[in-house]
Amino acid sequence: MAFTSYWMFAAERHSIFEKRLRGEEPPWTDNLILQEFKFTNTFRVLDRVSQYLLKEIIYKPGLPTEREEIVFRILLFKLFNTIAAWEVLVKAFGTLTWEGFNEKAYAKALGDAWKGGKGKGVEIWSRAYVQNQNYRTDLKTKHERYVALLKYMMDDRVADRLQGPRTYEQAFNVLRNYPLHRKGFISMQHLVDLNYSTVLNYDEDDFIMPGEGAIRGIRKCFGLSKVSIPEAQSIIYHLVHEQELFFEKVGLKPVTLFGQRRLHAIDIQNCFCEVDKYSRVAHPELKLKKEEDGVEKIKQTFEITGPLPAPFFPPKWDIRI
Repeated sequence: MAFTSYWMFAAERHSIFEKRLRGEEPPWTDNLILQEFKFTNTFRVLDRVSQYLLKEIIYKPGLPTEREEIVFRILLFKLFNTIAAWEVLVKAFGTLTWEGFNEKAYAKALGDAWKGGKGKGVEIWSRAYVQNQNYRTDLKTKHERYVALLKYMMDDRVADRLQGPRTYEQAFNVLRNYPLHRKGFISMQHLVDLNYSTVLNYDEDDFIMPGEGAIRGIRKCFGLSKVSIPEAQSIIYHLVHEQELFFEKVGLKPVTLFGQRRLHAIDIQNCFCEVDKYSRVAHPELKLKKEEDGVEKIKQTFEITGPLPAPFFPPKWDIRI
């Protein structure tokens, strides 16, 4: 049942995106769960933060295009993973560059915005995923530790180190060697974003590191009590290769980006994470043990906003809208 819901979710969530992009009026779906709750896009690249990263940080005209500068900007943005944190820094320092980086000044600007007076500070951290900030615990605040970690990575020539690997997995392991990244999920997310840029150009289906949410989604879809990382990876790779067949088996048309790009491993992984949440309402009988599941309810409700802007994709994908 949940496995059927997986493909339904992927198709219906993308249909919502397409209808919004065309400027159609809500509701964009008859599915009451998708009407009420917020879920990420079927394609990771379409989510708001990913689109901002592409347009404003990686490919914005006029920004430095040196490899080291691109890596610096992506890691700075992704360590906080919020548009708000980036805009605080841009307002304070203008164009953000590794050459002009000042650790203490960046940390102070973020700290001042976060405090904000009377408890109304800027939300500089993302709710999307929790990042373990146990680096430089001598520093009092999380944002100070993140900024210090960025400096450490750049001083360690992470941009150059990422040029050595011959495979996507080897590049993943470069990131995984740094504090904060060692559990793997954060390394995978940051690697995907680096791979959007001109710095890296790996086949995205060569490797995936599923997060805990995706593991829970896989367990629910297949009725498994436990799933190892290699087993989860194997399942994701299989679904990537056979996705058209699975869509057709449940009577759905395979989803694509404008008929030109099918689901990749990161999208399949993300959909498992979203179906874990979706199943809490659609399939409550599949609820995992509380200590394993972490949360029992979907936290964020869907709020209708205005029309969607035209999406931007890495030029190397060569997607024509």
